[in-house]
This record gives sequence, C-alpha cells and structure tokens, in this order.
Amino acid sequence: TLLDGLGLGLGLPEETARGLAEQCKKFLRDELPPEAHAAIEAAANPGGDHLAAATGDGAFIDRDGIFGIAPFAIPRGPATTPKTMSFELSAPSTRRNAARLLRAMQLPKPILLEGSPGVGKTSLVSALAKAAGHNLVRINLSEQTDMMDLLGADLPADGGAAGEFRWADGAFLAALKNGDWVLLDELNLAPQPVLEGLNAALDHRAEVFVPELGETFRCPPTFRVFAAQNPVQEGGGRKGLPKSFLNRFTRVHVEPMERSDLVHITAALYPTVPRLVIERMVHF
Repeated sequence: TLLDGLGLGLGLPEETARGLAEQCKKFLRDELPPEAHAAIEAAANPGGDHLAAATGDGAFIDRDGIFGIAPFAIPRGPATTPKTMSFELSAPSTRRNAARLLRAMQLPKPILLEGSPGVGKTSLVSALAKAAGHNLVRINLSEQTDMMDLLGADLPADGGAAGEFRWADGAFLAALKNGDWVLLDELNLAPQPVLEGLNAALDHRAEVFVPELGETFRCPPTFRVFAAQNPVQEGGGRKGLPKSFLNRFTRVHVEPMERSDLVHITAALYPTVPRLVIERMVHF
C-alpha cells in the first residue's frame, strides 16, 4: 500500500510516481532472497492473475458476513446487496483496483483515491459499497463548499412559525450518525477551511465537534471516509494538498482500464454476442 500510493497527491506526473515505485520494488528484489520475489509481486499487484492459480489471490470472498477479494476482506454492512450489479468488479483492471482498495481498508484510516479523470474512482467505491452492503453518501466538493454544507445549519422550520429555525444535519454529519460510508469527491478543490474542519474526523480522534450544537459526535466503527481527486496537473483550480493533511490518508492509485477490460465488461453485459465480434468492436 505504501508503494502503491508513492507520490500521489503531491503533483508528480503519474509516470514519475510509477517510476519511483518500480525503483523501490527493484531495491526490495535486490535486497531480499529469490524465494521472496513472488511475495513482492503479489503485494505490488493485488488481485492480479499471476499467482491466482497457486495462492487463490484474486478470488472473490462472499461468505460468513464478509466480502472481499482474496486475501483481503471487510465485514458486510446492514444494507441489502442487489442481486444484479451494474458494475463489473471481475474485469481484470477493476479487480486489481478493488483489491488495492480492500487492502487499504484493512487499516482504520481514511482512503484517498487518485487517478486520471474517467478511470472510475467514484464508480469503484460505489460498486464496492453495494457489493459489501454499505450505504454510500457521495459529497461533491468545490471551491464554494463550506462546513455548513457538510455538518449542517439552522434552517427555517417547515410549517413552523415566522422566524422559527431548526437544526438540519449536513450530509457528512448525517452519514456519520448512520455509520455510512462517505465519499468526498474532488478533494483537492475544497477550500482550506473545509480541510481543517475535517481534521478531527480523519485523524486518531475520529470525531466531529459541532459548535452550534455544543456536541461532539464520535465516528462509529462502520463509518468510513473515502476521498477521490484528479491529479493536480489536470488543472481546473486543483491544488496540491499539504503533506500533513495527506498523511491522514492511505493513498491508492487507480489504474485505467485496458482493452481486455472492455472486452470482459461487454461480454458480461451482452452474453449472447459472440466473443470474436466483441473483440473486433473493441479493437475498432
């Protein structure tokens, strides 16, 4: 997980970050005995096919109240799992990305996903939440977001008297109370006061203090925070986040889909179409 997130969130080009990770893996291979090399490759490529036949890694786990991709699993949530999924988790690249995400979830830390636009960061978290029986609350951040949007505010009471206000929970606080998963999308577009306001919920304190209510809300065990962002060099007002803030996250790189993924997904959606026709369509 450490090598996978190396350089993410710091504005380094993706090629540079991948190069650093490869150099670290080469160093480990040089320093460790040959019998440990297979374990290095398995750790660097969770959910891959290279060792699946021998170790069972990459196989889906769905039993006894847990869900995951071997060897990583998480407890199931209380939500009902749909019988059919619109997202194909078994596609090669998607399975590897899901395995990286599940590996990061073995630690009780927030998770930051970074990858190019359109690689499926949001869809991946949403699909994993549905498959594992957890409710997901997606919050799209921007330069105009403030803490009132996340925690709540006093609003005019519906059907109340003139001048009557009642507290209304924001999306983040409501999800925390319910023990849901939260996805903070476009994290590097959020203004600094929002990042500072989230600090206590992201670090070891795992709590949120609401001054208007004078209450502190503890994060329940089922509450998880995910964040997603595009690389800084994509522009659009994105900024590099402080290292002290990034250190609160386990960082996960989301790799883009390949041609084999598109063939796999199309074949799963349209099983009656011959494989050769699908391969020609994707190649075209």
